Amino acid sequence: MKLRKELNLIDVFCIASGAMISSGLFILPGIAYARAGPAVILCYLMAGLLSIPGMLSIAEMTTAMPRAGGDCFTIVRSLGPAAGTVAGLLSWFSLSMKSAFALIGISIFTALIIDANLHLLSILFCIIFLLINMAGIKHVRQKTDEM
Repeated sequence: MKLRKELNLIDVFCIASGAMISSGLFILPGIAYARAGPAVILCYLMAGLLSIPGMLSIAEMTTAMPRAGGDCFTIVRSLGPAAGTVAGLLSWFSLSMKSAFALIGISIFTALIIDANLHLLSILFCIIFLLINMAGIKHVRQKTDEM
């Protein structure tokens, strides 16, 4: 079996929609509704409108310079390494927050089935997914070494 080193449109769509649907669609709205009530609809609308300029500029820049880590690469090329470092850290932080929301959501759904501490469940799921990712990386490394 030959491994591909590129992503097509379907691959990127599946990654992006999976990340959005997991925590962004099932967990965050419930937490936001508990805090803001019906005004959560207005909050989502305002957040969407405010994110459009950044989204469009990142989309334009990454299509102009299509490389791995496209958003950080374009910022390094246009604003320098210091701004690129900040952008990379912010990107990492946003992925960390998304992962934290997903772990909270998994823990809440699991707590509906079994009676357990949410914090301990989150830590347990974090360790489980860490081990799965480490096994996957080891498997991919073995496959590429065989080639």
